[in-house]
Amino acid sequence: MRKHKGSEPSRPASEGYLLPEDAHLTLIQTSEHLHLLARLTAPRSPHDDLPEAELSLKPVALAHCFQELADRLDHTLRQVRWPEAPPAA
Repeated sequence: MRKHKGSEPSRPASEGYLLPEDAHLTLIQTSEHLHLLARLTAPRSPHDDLPEAELSLKPVALAHCFQELADRLDHTLRQVRWPEAPPAA
């Protein structure tokens, strides 16, 4: 992912984003869901990798899974915040 200059305020390199614990859990669950989808769609034999091979999952089921994952990631990203700046001395 590219970072656009001038799109974010300047922050010290030691700071990072704050992510609530439930958002972190959502990221872990989303990662596990993606690994499951990868296993479900992976070829199991040389025949499964041929052009005429068919996936046993219906396109609508895959679309639902991807939409659900996208919604979860969108929700999680909306929870990310910069830490509050310390009061000026």
